[in-house]
Amino acid sequence: MKNMLQLCLLLSVVVLAGCSDSDEGGVRITGPEVSKGPGRVYPINEVTFLSNDGVPISALFGASASAQRIPTVILLHDLGGDKQEWLSTTDLFIELLERGYAVVAVDMRGHGQTPLPDDRQVLLIEDLENSVLDVFATLNWLLGQRAVDPNRIAVIGDGSGGNVAFVSSGIFTEQIKTSVSLSPGLWEASSLSPLVIGRGISSFAPRSILYLVGAMDQLEGTEIVLNYADFARNLEAVTAQPTSLRIFQNSAAHGIDLINEVPEAKDLLFLWLENNL
Repeated sequence: MKNMLQLCLLLSVVVLAGCSDSDEGGVRITGPEVSKGPGRVYPINEVTFLSNDGVPISALFGASASAQRIPTVILLHDLGGDKQEWLSTTDLFIELLERGYAVVAVDMRGHGQTPLPDDRQVLLIEDLENSVLDVFATLNWLLGQRAVDPNRIAVIGDGSGGNVAFVSSGIFTEQIKTSVSLSPGLWEASSLSPLVIGRGISSFAPRSILYLVGAMDQLEGTEIVLNYADFARNLEAVTAQPTSLRIFQNSAAHGIDLINEVPEAKDLLFLWLENNL
């Protein structure tokens, strides 16, 4: 895998060129005189660091080459997802870079290139609950990066990653300044009890979280319907100020799809970061 991906955003691009025979009979490429725009280059590096319980965490880290002590956003994928989705299925990673943030997208344990503890192959509930250890490892790694302002770190979570963002906010209160939870919701299959909500954690105090969810985003069974908006309401009810819950009527879009399909959702996300990070 490449260690570095170069993303060049050019304001001017030569889109037309013509070919004509030269006086010597060769081929000459001709075209209009178009100057290149200033452009911006964002190196995105693949990095690895260890969690407290010895899991090697794989992540993608991006920041402008000259960045020093800028606000930073941690991106957490949904169950079954991986870090690459923040580049392949949405432009959020790049937009954050363009707006002056450093960004790190994490493969949580059992996903992407991050293994499960002891090289297990089956993801367990305890692994989902322990995903906060991956966030803690990310926070510690960020402390060593000159581009990062350690006092201005946010977490954005997609789906079950929104649950992890919620729990991380309540545990790492000194390290995480604010969070955004996109369509949070995770239930145990047999009992349908909610998972990854900070249950049993002492001194648990989530705060400063924006919740974004579609009103029609739900899981339908033969006898029960699990609604993500209801799940988000329950999390928001125990979140200290500042907090906000926005439910988008007539939308069934989930997580990343919500910010892709509902422009207002993305606008609210960036406004929240601007005001709270």
